[in-house]
Amino acid sequence: MKTFVILVLAAVLWADRAQSLRCYQCMITSEDSTCQVATCPFPQGLCVTQDVETAQGSVKVKMKNKFCALTCPEGNLEGSIMGANVVSKIDCCDGDLCNAGVPVGVSAWTLAGGLLLGLGLVRLFSLP
Repeated sequence: MKTFVILVLAAVLWADRAQSLRCYQCMITSEDSTCQVATCPFPQGLCVTQDVETAQGSVKVKMKNKFCALTCPEGNLEGSIMGANVVSKIDCCDGDLCNAGVPVGVSAWTLAGGLLLGLGLVRLFSLP
């Protein structure tokens, strides 16, 4: 009976943590932006922080994206897109508010949109 109670208690605590994971959430923000706390809708979700830097010539734009995802997006990206250098670093964690920091949609399309917006900003600011 004692073992059963311990197992039930462990299951309840684990389920409560999985359903109430909180992550900071903000998209396409500057380093100084503040992010809001959001409850992750995924029972086995992860908190994600993506740092994106795009540069063309002497113009650099830094952005952060923070959100909850079902799985951790694959790796980091470094390369050149339409003449601009792009560096994207992704970190994932599974603790409550673990993607903290005053400066850091949950799909690959959202991530791609952030990258393209950064690229567009760099192109806009580098026009004569």
